[in-house]
Amino acid sequence: MDGQTKETKKNNRMSYKKLRVQVPVLLIIAGIIFGLVWWRYWANFAYTEDAQIDADLILISSPYLPPLPAYIDQLYVDEGDPVKIGMPLVRVTLSNIITDKDLKSARSEANIQYVNAEKELKVLKSQMIDAQKNSQRIEAIYKKGGINAQSVLDAKTRYEVLREQYESQQITAGLQKDILDATYNRLSGIILKSPINGVVSERSANIGQNMGPGDPIFGLVDLDKVWIVANFKETHVGKIKAGQKVAISVDTYPGVNFKGTVLHVENATVGAYSVIPSENPSGTFIKIVQRIPVKIAVDTEGYVLRPGMSVEVKVRIRKFSWL
Repeated sequence: MDGQTKETKKNNRMSYKKLRVQVPVLLIIAGIIFGLVWWRYWANFAYTEDAQIDADLILISSPYLPPLPAYIDQLYVDEGDPVKIGMPLVRVTLSNIITDKDLKSARSEANIQYVNAEKELKVLKSQMIDAQKNSQRIEAIYKKGGINAQSVLDAKTRYEVLREQYESQQITAGLQKDILDATYNRLSGIILKSPINGVVSERSANIGQNMGPGDPIFGLVDLDKVWIVANFKETHVGKIKAGQKVAISVDTYPGVNFKGTVLHVENATVGAYSVIPSENPSGTFIKIVQRIPVKIAVDTEGYVLRPGMSVEVKVRIRKFSWL
């Protein structure tokens, strides 16, 4: 009996010794496998936290008509109010305490601005019509299988952008006509209208306030048309192309998974636009990985995304593969 007990104890010690060796080895192997799987998974994506929501920010300012001073006569909207294209925002009354010489000078300047605005309007109209025809042509080719879906999207996007620019320029040309008319009507009130559909994000003036040419009055933002600007490392951006799918996480809405699509990659790094040049003439050099902006379209999923919000983006740079 004692012999069997000793043999059992001996076997138990041997089994324990084996486990002491086998368990760490198995854990190491499992860790290696997990690390390889994790590495291969992330090899299919490009990720960055250096990204934010962006949108068109429009500044409504006092008419540029030197040397005529002006003041705010009436405000029709306030901060947070929604606006539509062509909606009156503010009425500016130009001072009538001016000489005939100043009035003549202002009339000449207003006429030049009006003529230029009308020329720009005609150019945009022509470009918009060409873009519409091109979009229809590309869509017809796509239906026959002769072109990919991304080309159709690009053509439609260009037409929509030009259409919005044309509508905005109509507002600008109308304003320039009102200013010109005002110089003939002894400077009656000029109504500034909204060039976009959006929201008043900032008010910088009050009724009765004197305004100089170009002084800001309102800031407008179109919250229905937002996008993301993500700054990727230059070592990752080479694999990013237009049309790739993007997973997006917005800090304001934790747990909500937004979807997006890469629109295009900028043609210069963030540092290239810096006011202070990055060149170092002292002879010392430290290599720094540069960041290149990537513009991403985002599906808002009904949520309000405001310019400046921090986001995280993950671009699928290739089809999922373990190899």
